[in-house]
Amino acid sequence: MALLLPLGARELSPEQLDFFEKRIRPVLADRCYPCHSAEADDLKSGLWLDSKEGIRKGGISGKPAIVPHNPASSFLLEAIAYKHEKVQMPPKKAGGQLSETQIADFIAWVNMGAPDPRDNVVATRKSSINAKEHWAFQPVRNPPLPTVKTRKWARTPVDQFILAKLEENGLHPSSPAEKRTLIRRATFDLTGLPPTFEEVESFVNDKSPDAFAKVVDRLLASQHYGERWGRHWLDVARYADTKGYVYGREETKFVHSYAYRDWVVRALNEDMPYDEFLRLQLAADQMDGADREALAAMGFLTLGRRFLGVVHDIIDDRIDVVTRGTLGLTVSCARCHDHKYDPIPTADYYSLYGVFSGGSERAVPLSSSAISAKAYLEFENELKRREEKYQSTLSAKREEQNKNFRSQVTEYLAAALDVHKFPSEEFYSFVQSDEVNPVVVRRWSSYLVGTKKDDPIWAPWHAFAALREEEFAAKASEIISPLTKLAEKLNPIVRAAFEEKPPGSMREVATLYGNLFDSVENKWKEAAGNTKALSKDEEQLRQVLYAANSPAAVPTGALVDIEWYFDEPSRVQLGKLFVELERWIVQSPGAPPYAVIMEDRVTQMNPRIFLRGSPSNKGEEVPRRFLEILSSADRKPFEKGSGRRELAEAIASKDNPLTARVMINRIWSHHFGAGLVQTTSDFGVRAEPASHPELLDWLAQRFMDEGWSIKKMHRLIMLSAVYQQSSDEPATKGQMQVAAVDPENKLLWRMNRMRLDFESLRDALLFASGELDLRSGGKAEEFFKPPFSKRRSIYGYIDRQFLPGTLRIFDFANPDMHTPQRSETTVPQQALFFLNGKFVVEQARALATRIESGTDSQPTQKLKKMKAGNNGPALSAKTIQNFYRVVYQRDPTPRQLHAGLSFLQSAETVWQEESASRIPSAWKYGYGEFDASAQSLKEFKELPHFTGEAWQGGRNWPDAKLGWLQLTETGGHAGNNLQHAVVRRWVSPVDGAISIEGILQHERARGEGIRAYMVSSRQGLLGNWILHNQSADAKVENLEVKKGDTIDFVVSIHTSLNNNDFLWAPLIRMVGPKAVRDVNGYAREWNAKKEFRGPSDAIEKPLTALEKYAQVLLLSNEFLFVD
Repeated sequence: MALLLPLGARELSPEQLDFFEKRIRPVLADRCYPCHSAEADDLKSGLWLDSKEGIRKGGISGKPAIVPHNPASSFLLEAIAYKHEKVQMPPKKAGGQLSETQIADFIAWVNMGAPDPRDNVVATRKSSINAKEHWAFQPVRNPPLPTVKTRKWARTPVDQFILAKLEENGLHPSSPAEKRTLIRRATFDLTGLPPTFEEVESFVNDKSPDAFAKVVDRLLASQHYGERWGRHWLDVARYADTKGYVYGREETKFVHSYAYRDWVVRALNEDMPYDEFLRLQLAADQMDGADREALAAMGFLTLGRRFLGVVHDIIDDRIDVVTRGTLGLTVSCARCHDHKYDPIPTADYYSLYGVFSGGSERAVPLSSSAISAKAYLEFENELKRREEKYQSTLSAKREEQNKNFRSQVTEYLAAALDVHKFPSEEFYSFVQSDEVNPVVVRRWSSYLVGTKKDDPIWAPWHAFAALREEEFAAKASEIISPLTKLAEKLNPIVRAAFEEKPPGSMREVATLYGNLFDSVENKWKEAAGNTKALSKDEEQLRQVLYAANSPAAVPTGALVDIEWYFDEPSRVQLGKLFVELERWIVQSPGAPPYAVIMEDRVTQMNPRIFLRGSPSNKGEEVPRRFLEILSSADRKPFEKGSGRRELAEAIASKDNPLTARVMINRIWSHHFGAGLVQTTSDFGVRAEPASHPELLDWLAQRFMDEGWSIKKMHRLIMLSAVYQQSSDEPATKGQMQVAAVDPENKLLWRMNRMRLDFESLRDALLFASGELDLRSGGKAEEFFKPPFSKRRSIYGYIDRQFLPGTLRIFDFANPDMHTPQRSETTVPQQALFFLNGKFVVEQARALATRIESGTDSQPTQKLKKMKAGNNGPALSAKTIQNFYRVVYQRDPTPRQLHAGLSFLQSAETVWQEESASRIPSAWKYGYGEFDASAQSLKEFKELPHFTGEAWQGGRNWPDAKLGWLQLTETGGHAGNNLQHAVVRRWVSPVDGAISIEGILQHERARGEGIRAYMVSSRQGLLGNWILHNQSADAKVENLEVKKGDTIDFVVSIHTSLNNNDFLWAPLIRMVGPKAVRDVNGYAREWNAKKEFRGPSDAIEKPLTALEKYAQVLLLSNEFLFVD
């Protein structure tokens, strides 16, 4: 069976590595290493937590700190959860217990096997001097071509580098791949689709020396090239169509995702130079000559997870995708502390943090040329109405908040002294309008830090703030005298206020300032806002409250950037209005594509380091600039705006030693299954050296010299002899010796066989069935609910929060984060997808129909025809041969012809038996009202929508019209009122006696429970129950029924709509001497759970012989793997 042979996997998946680096290592470094690492002055309890070996071994207790996959036996988890009587870590004197989220992360980490990339020795950081000598940080060299013995084999310079390594290790390359294998490999590599039989035959019969070059050029010119390689880049860009988990007030879908995806596809099809490709994704809004459509490129930055609006996490995600995606550096590991291994100090992380915090998001419409004028006008008019409503509300709320902030200056100044005590963004939603707002406190704190010690207004603040609390009263008067020396600079109003009476505490200092500002503002208001009524010194004070960068005002910007300045009710109100605006863009047929760009703020501020990653604990200020390790000795701060364009230029520079190397390695890994550097997004000091370092540099230099052309690089690689090698050499003694020397094929003595990724697999199924829709671009489509979309997989809807299970079992890229390379697992669910998946069955049926229609290539030979049956027309070798030509692009062998015909003959018999035994469903799913006086159901209406798992009122649940009505295989949910009871109906297909059994359960403590009835159309009410957090045995021993009688299982609310879900899956069985029985003597039965299904017209008929044969071919390794 296909998909049961693993092709090897790396020790850690990208998701595991990311989880450790982002969730585990920072906590260990911050809270554990001070006492349990090589850095500790005094190692506690003999426990080393800075190495994989140490954390699994444990300390003097003798217990392992961590037991992979076993939280209960992991002593460390017991200690950090404070569940051990004596050992509670970290101790209270060292900051106390970890947060619930951190503890949960450690439990999840242990459950996943405690993946740990650290060496099995006590971890020590290499000196920065040694790290700077790391090969990846050295300039790209242009090495000379190596001398080789077997010159005839080498077709390109690429081959010379490969062959030199093989010869150095006493190895030799494999023989060339067959032409049919080669064109299939190339076609999947460049387009993600199989070739046609005609394309294969044309290539096989082309004897010209440039035959393969012509194939490569044709594929590179195909529009499908951009779709294939665009998907590779979308993995890097952590692409999704939704934001992940968001508050209910926020639209879950992005307005601009498909525009970014389509831009990537176009850019690659046009062979946009890679340096320009990067520049536009980072700073298209600032690039000279860039057209409006290029703004879509900035989705690279703005399509990440929204992290419930926590700005620090959003920026961290952007730093991560930029640095790992383009530079192969894990810069985000320096968020809380200097990078453990690479020469990336925390200051460098916050330099980049400043770049991305210096911009705000804005949605920008792109071209509307493809939309009808009428539809666009309707869209625009409604958008304008919604936008005006949102903007007017925002303005009103902004002014309301500004008044509050200006009236609370004293409170905010006092709070700024203890800024570290205020919660981070994830707790802001609890802030009410009359409370001090933490984000404004932080804004005041940053503002004060940014003022100088001789500031005309704030010099006294800085002077008094330098005093310790216990010495304040004694030394406050001493502060006044030095301030008089600043007479020329100091605002006279401020000086006079402090000279009148020295403050006794910083709270009094805050009060004094608050009174000054209140006084000036009141005077200004009394003058009806006429600034001429104020003196120059008074206006200077007023500007603190009213200037563009005032800490007492809500800044301008997108809602995502400023929402935390508002109280919770205002956030909800604004969020709902903004959702209506975004939803109209997402849903309106007249909406043009949109880009969401980053725009630099008018006022830029240098970031401050967050000590240990905490926004409430700020350290020194750092300039916005590029990474030190990649900069010259005279590294200068960015000068233009946020510095985003300068960052883009630094990354895309030919002088950058990483950018070209990283991209070349990505290209190589997709062609060969592994990169020259195994860790495609980590070129740091812990990365293994390149298998062919000279080749990597030679290709990187060639890449830049040829204008950063990705297509030219494909052509160079694919025309090499190493690419054209066979992956399946005969198991000769010589080849076995080669495999023993290089079992992982790092030296590339053969081509690697590769399994199709999910997108290529799905597209190949549709291609074989003749159903593939090759339209390009446009909004994403749902792929996993019938009727199934036939479009290419790159156009599928990617829901970040609810990623379909099918994508997960086939190792699809996790859209929550940058994915360097996909894992490759082999799990039973993959085989089940092929055997039972409705999508695969549909393609098997369509493929059989395609072959049966006789429109494909004609065979060259025939065997004896099969007799025609209900299964279809007479079958011959033509049928088998056409199947092979469509599915495998080749003719079958004689043995395969005979095997195919034998299979079809036996399958025909089975099909006829299965068809004869097919029985329609006896169950119906609906709703109605139970008439208590008549003890019967007033009417029965069928529920209109089936989700694949439940019957309900519509696609959304609850439905706008039918509310909470729902039936599942095990139970369901009552409707909103007594007039909408949910009804599972059994229609008797027989005459005879039956029994009914089943447990009726309501399992909720909340609410008032449910009412339930069992009603026979012939004998009336059979039973009724009122249950609240209870269960009942709902059974009937012996009941006579006639064909067509109905039994209704009815559930309604008790008195109110509140937790009215229930479990009830009846089993009906024939009883008595006249019961219909099967060959084994079992009475016929109807099981509500087992027989739960969708619409009657969706009940699948058994596969015909031809359809089964089609499915068998689509399940084969030859179809699912590329040699």
